[in-house]
Amino acid sequence: MSQELPEGTVTVLFTDVEGSTDLTTRQGDEAAQEILRAHRELVRQQVEEHSGHEVKGLGDGFMVAFASARKAVACAVGIQRALEDHNRSQPLDEQVLIRIGLNTGEVIQEEADLFGETVNAAARVAEKAKGGQILVSEMVRGLLGRSPDVELVDRGRSRLKGFPERWRLYEVVWQEQATTAPALMERTPFVGREAERAELRRFLEQAARGQGALVMIGGEPGVGKTRLTEELSVEARQRNMLALTGRCYEMEGAPPYIPFVEILEATVRVLPPEALREALGDAAPEVAKLTPEVRRLFPDIPPPLELPPEQERRYLFNGMRAFLARAGQAQPLLLVLDDLHWADESTMLLVQHIAPQLHEMPVLIVGTYRDVELDVARPLAEAMEELHRQRLADRIALKRLTEDGVSSMLRAMSGQEPPAPLVQAIYSETEGNPFFVEEVFHHLAEEGKLFDAHGRWRSDLDVSELDVPEGVRLVIGRRLKRVSEACRRVLTTAAVIGRSFGYELLEALGEVDAETLLDAVDEAERAKIITSVSEGPEARFTFAHELIRQTLVSGLSMPRRQRLHLRVAEAMERAYAGALEEHATDMAHHLYQAGTAADSEKTVHYLTLAGERALAAVAYEEGARL
Repeated sequence: MSQELPEGTVTVLFTDVEGSTDLTTRQGDEAAQEILRAHRELVRQQVEEHSGHEVKGLGDGFMVAFASARKAVACAVGIQRALEDHNRSQPLDEQVLIRIGLNTGEVIQEEADLFGETVNAAARVAEKAKGGQILVSEMVRGLLGRSPDVELVDRGRSRLKGFPERWRLYEVVWQEQATTAPALMERTPFVGREAERAELRRFLEQAARGQGALVMIGGEPGVGKTRLTEELSVEARQRNMLALTGRCYEMEGAPPYIPFVEILEATVRVLPPEALREALGDAAPEVAKLTPEVRRLFPDIPPPLELPPEQERRYLFNGMRAFLARAGQAQPLLLVLDDLHWADESTMLLVQHIAPQLHEMPVLIVGTYRDVELDVARPLAEAMEELHRQRLADRIALKRLTEDGVSSMLRAMSGQEPPAPLVQAIYSETEGNPFFVEEVFHHLAEEGKLFDAHGRWRSDLDVSELDVPEGVRLVIGRRLKRVSEACRRVLTTAAVIGRSFGYELLEALGEVDAETLLDAVDEAERAKIITSVSEGPEARFTFAHELIRQTLVSGLSMPRRQRLHLRVAEAMERAYAGALEEHATDMAHHLYQAGTAADSEKTVHYLTLAGERALAAVAYEEGARL
């Protein structure tokens, strides 16, 4: 019925019926086979029309080979369209959805079958697709090039079983609604905030001209502070500014100056060595106190001067300010300090030291903080009072979205005009908190209450029966219940590690086997519970929002939480055996949180080590506390 097996570079296509077992359970063996037989005829017809070779049948799917990547993709689109047309004439419980995956490369031919890595990868790509979806590898995308006939949407990187590296996958758009279907949204839409963006844009322009500033953005959790700074970073890069972000963390014993440390680490990665060395100048020994990577990169850096404690801190602060000024002269800087409500005292003292000279530097510093957590016991509160008194910081208060803003957000997430009653219902429950709006939207969409099979608003949508959860943690909890048990288990352990975590450490914990762990991480990424933040050789992830992590942790009993902290510390000892001193602060945190479950001598050892490292970084308050 089809062409001979192609030779050389081959594009392999796999199809698979979604939920075939459930279909058999619902319809019975004989009826299910009749339904699947019609599906097989449709697939074979398209394979024939597009010059494909049916290598073999796979129960409810097919393996097909093509000499042309373009014909393979055209066949995949033809299959989906033919099946969609067929489904329209069938009862809802007899409709079939199939997932399709394609990959291109050299294959091994034995008799009438194909083998090899190219074939294995194509099968794994198909496993990543959902019903009605066509996914292709980067190799297929490269062969297609730019084509008016094929539209591809980047779906990010995924882990394929049996392959150590993450693969970038692309979705073939074959319906008008495919690009706007809510389940395919990769990023939270950004709506409104025109006044705030205009004000921040003005600060960017001034910084680019050499007149920097310190801007503090305050608001409740989930109101969009971080998202606003992400948009600002995009604008800064468009103006040829270097935009870098550092975060503070809610954990005992977090490294002092952590947001500046993260910014310095990112600077080391992105700046050419000669430009970095010039920006460091005479301040190199001081900057190296915060980022040992600097000294490894430039072994000729002299040791820091031996000074009395009160002078040592001032010397470090002056060195950091001089470094930022020189780096800004080479390329204007935007530095984002996220979650300053968790900042240690040393971080806020450094901010206060830099702030008076910012108006003479091409450096814009933007800090975000939760105004509901601005209590007098935190270092931020005292620093804010002093910065305000000296008029060294501009403040932007970020409020919730209006009902029109919620409507715009739902329109952006769904790609279509939302029904007014739905907007009113979601606005009423969320009171315009953007993160809550997004979580409610995903919750209702995942339950199948909003959209029909074609991604359009359901015609029978009844707002009164939507059952919108009251409270953001409740809706997060419901969404977490919809991922697999293995995924929840991995996410809970990751939440104990912290907002950001490495795949290597998760693997060392041995919570699940390697293949299950890969699947769990992929599932969590698809559900937008975590996002990939890898910038170096290690795969790293972060929770999409701190409220998700806190919801997971809050569901643990104290004994369970303590034992998880202990297991994390033990896994760190295994994973970082050759560089434990560099992870002393994290070790101290987890052992301290493990309480009596941990060996007290080991806890004291790492607390002392972390304290000594803090003192070496001139963070005296943190060192004394540890």
